[in-house]
Amino acid sequence: MNSLFEELTGYTEEELLGTYSLNLVHPDDREVVREEAIAELKGQQSPLPYEYRLVKKNGDVMWVLERVTSTEYQGKRATVGSFLDITERKRAEEELKQSLKKLRQAMEGAVHAIALIVESRDPYTAGHQRRVTDLACAIASEMGLPESQTDGIRMAAAIHDIGKIYVPAEILSKPGHLAEIESSIIKTHPQVGYNIVKELEFPYPIAETVLQHHERMDGFGYPAGLSGEEILLEARILGVADVVEAMASHRPYRPAAGIGKALKEILQNRDILYDPEVVDACLTLFTEKQFKLTHKGQNSNLTSTAYCERIPITQSV
Repeated sequence: MNSLFEELTGYTEEELLGTYSLNLVHPDDREVVREEAIAELKGQQSPLPYEYRLVKKNGDVMWVLERVTSTEYQGKRATVGSFLDITERKRAEEELKQSLKKLRQAMEGAVHAIALIVESRDPYTAGHQRRVTDLACAIASEMGLPESQTDGIRMAAAIHDIGKIYVPAEILSKPGHLAEIESSIIKTHPQVGYNIVKELEFPYPIAETVLQHHERMDGFGYPAGLSGEEILLEARILGVADVVEAMASHRPYRPAAGIGKALKEILQNRDILYDPEVVDACLTLFTEKQFKLTHKGQNSNLTSTAYCERIPITQSV
C-alpha cells in the first residue's frame, strides 16, 4: 500500500499488512469485490473498473472506483487494485436522483390534478380514465417498450381528454345521436387539450400524444389527418386503448357493446385504422394473458387515469 492509501483510509501500513483486505470493504459490497479478485487470480480479464464502498478507520464510508489487475508477487499470483475516490461524485448523483424524484412527483401531481378536472365534467365515465391508462400501459409493456416510454404513455393517457373541458356537459352526457355541430365541437378536444398541455414541460411527448390520439392509420382521423408513421407510437397505442374501453363499457347514450365486439373492431380494422403491432399486442393481452378492464369496486394492478370518446367507433375516430 502506498502513502495515499494511508491518507485516504486513515489506516497505517503496519495496521493493514497481513490482515484480510475484504474487512475494509462495506459488508454489502464484499461479494462483488471478492469475485473481481478471484476472476483476476484465475486469469480472467476484468473488463471495466467497478464501484464499491470502502470503510475508513474512523467508520466513514468512501465510494471508490477500482480497477483490479493480476501480477506475480514472491512467486505467487496476486492482485493489485488501484482506485479513485468518487465519494463526491456519488453524493452529487444521489442529490440529482432525489431532485429528479421530487420533480417527477410534482409532474405526476399536476397530471393527476388535470385528470380530476376531466372527471369532474362527466362523473359517469370517470372510471374510463383509469381503465384506458391501464390498458395503454399493458399494451406498451407487451410490445416491450422501455419504462420511460411507458411512463410517457401513462401520463398522456391520464390527461388525453383534458380538451373536453371545452365541451358543454350536456353534449358529453346527451343520450342518443349527436347533431353535426355537436360532433364538431367534440372533435375540437384534441387540439384544445394540446393547447392546454403544450406549455407544461414534460420529458415525454405528452402534448403531441394528446393532440394525435384520434389520428388513424389511413389518414382519416383528426385533427390533422396524419397517417401511418406520421402518428406517434404513443398516440397509436392510446387510440387503440381508448376505442377498446369505450366500446366495452356502458355509456348514458348507449349500452356496452362488450369486449368481444371491441376486439373484433380493432381486428377488422387492423392496419386500416389501427397500428397492426398495437392491435396484436392488445389481442394477446385479452386472449392469452387474461387481461381485464376493471370497473368500479374491482381491484386494478395499476393506478392511473384517462377519459373516453362518444363518437361512433367505426367512423375513424
